[in-house]
Amino acid sequence: MMLGEIPYVVLIFGAVLVGLYLSNILYDLKVPHYTSRKIGHAAGGLGFLLCAFLFSSGWWTLILAACFVALLGGARVIRPDTFRGVGGTGRPTEAMAEVWFPLATMPVIGVGWVWLDKPLVAISCLLFMAWGDMTTGVVRSQVYSRAVKGLWGSAAMFATCLIIAWCFISPFWVGVVTALVATITEWACGDVGIIKFLDDNLMIPLTSCATVFGILALIGGL
Repeated sequence: MMLGEIPYVVLIFGAVLVGLYLSNILYDLKVPHYTSRKIGHAAGGLGFLLCAFLFSSGWWTLILAACFVALLGGARVIRPDTFRGVGGTGRPTEAMAEVWFPLATMPVIGVGWVWLDKPLVAISCLLFMAWGDMTTGVVRSQVYSRAVKGLWGSAAMFATCLIIAWCFISPFWVGVVTALVATITEWACGDVGIIKFLDDNLMIPLTSCATVFGILALIGGL
């Protein structure tokens, strides 16, 4: 962890805050919450991808994730309307998706980047959630006009995850399997899924991380 990278920390933190602010604006403009919160997802994914290219180790990424857990979790308790575009008072249920995602980031980065030194593979597990789930939310809102787990949304997520895997995971077949696991996890988990007590924002990064690094360990790819 280098002090010279602090400007990048500020840049990434600010970029994600802008995404959260835009989510609030869309929500206030009466955009459905299951759509407005995807802006936050997109910004988070961009922030994590920048981390992989700008930081020399995973420690700053861990610190950023911890900061957002504290920020979003604290806001949820003290002033729930602060990040209403991604959670809090904007969420029709008690789900804490905006907190679970940065929390899941910490073990993924800790194992995949800090321990195993594969930053782009670790970040891919987060992008499956950030951009894959974003895509499925947008598609489902257009096709079904409500928060629902549907075939077209899952197909869109799988396609998005395949592109991410193709870019960052080698061999590609390992990425394909991981993308499939991420898609199944998204379909199964969450407040409109069949396993409601498991939040997909938490489970997608964790199951993706376990799958990709488990397979790589088995085939000697670590």
